[in-house]
This record gives sequence, structure tokens and C-alpha cells, in this order.
Amino acid sequence: MNLSQAAIDAVKQRFFEQGICIGDWARAHEFDAFLVYAVLSGRAKAKRGESHRIAVALGLKPPPELSNTKALQEALVLESDS
Repeated sequence: MNLSQAAIDAVKQRFFEQGICIGDWARAHEFDAFLVYAVLSGRAKAKRGESHRIAVALGLKPPPELSNTKALQEALVLESDS
């Protein structure tokens, strides 16, 4: 799932309208500010890891389904046990 430019622009507009500095938001949410800017500029694709978590926190991507996340974690645990 690629992030739509319209959704990214809407997030940037919300920051502007609310007078929130992107760097301040990143620090408040314990994200790397450089990576937040990378997600908002399209340099980071937000497919996995911290960039994915940033996109979810910004509302650019839906949160992962709990059932899928739990099943994935269980599968990873089973793999490491073998």
C-alpha cells in the first residue's frame, strides 16, 4: 500500500493549521524526526518498521489488525524455537 500524496498533504496541512512543529510531534511520540520528515516527503515508503509505525500514528495507514499481528508474533516465536 503506497501512501497517497493527498493524504500526506492533508497531514501536513493539519500540522500547519494547528501550529504544530513536525519535529516536536516526532519527539513527543518518540520517533526520529528525520524519519518523520522522510515519511512525509515520500523518501521513506513506510512498508515496515519505524516508518510504518510513523505512518500509522499520522493516520496515513490503518493500524495492523490485532489478530494478524498476534498470529505473526506466534509464528516468529515458533520459528526461533526450532
